Amino acid sequence: MKKMNSSEIRKLIISSLENETDNSIVTSELQESLSYDFSEGFEETVLERIFALEPVVKRQFEFDRSFNLAFYRIAFTGAAAIVILLISLFLKEGSLSFDSLLGVSDSYSESIICLLTGK
Repeated sequence: MKKMNSSEIRKLIISSLENETDNSIVTSELQESLSYDFSEGFEETVLERIFALEPVVKRQFEFDRSFNLAFYRIAFTGAAAIVILLISLFLKEGSLSFDSLLGVSDSYSESIICLLTGK
């Protein structure tokens, strides 16, 4: 098999774009000139790196750490929002009863009962 230099490869590529040439000949010459030789044991080295377990474990650890960080940020923000809501309800209603948590005061519950019973 003859090795071609880069200028010969360029000429072949350019000639393949012309309409008059036989593309099958040019294509076969290009394939012959672009063959690659790898060192012995290259395939085994690549497969070992692809199927190595260390990156998978490391990625899982990084994912768990990022997920925990995001979870704690969301959980603390939610807890702070609940505390602020309870404080505002306490300041508005004066107590933290079940009715005040639902937003129903005594006057509203009386009007609801009247509407439901008709009296």
